[in-house]
Amino acid sequence: MGIKLVAYEGPQASEKAVNQAMGLLKPEDELLLLVVVPGPGMAELADVPPDMTVARAREMVKAEVESLLQKGVRALGMVKEGDIAEEILKLSSEMGVDIIVLGHHGLSKVGRFAVGSVAEQVYKRAERPVLIVK
Repeated sequence: MGIKLVAYEGPQASEKAVNQAMGLLKPEDELLLLVVVPGPGMAELADVPPDMTVARAREMVKAEVESLLQKGVRALGMVKEGDIAEEILKLSSEMGVDIIVLGHHGLSKVGRFAVGSVAEQVYKRAERPVLIVK
């Protein structure tokens, strides 16, 4: 059984990434949707809704997982809080995922200048293959 991790940012923002990950699934594979709520200090730089909370993120990922399960996709969701790239990398290592799939965004222009994009950080530091979807 393999695990495809998608850094999930909501149904509209992550639609292409989820679709790409689904295309990589084998019948025994699972799709893991990870939502990371930025911790203090990152919230103002991250390109996430200002009202994003852990509770809201859980509701969002639960709805998407339920939708995927209804389509016959083996899916599960997780919500973490902290540095987005760090949490993606940590979970990918802990879960032994086959691939990390993420969109090429995640920081505002100011944030990207200050710390680099999440996609870039994950790509450079990942021990697993990374698929960046535009």
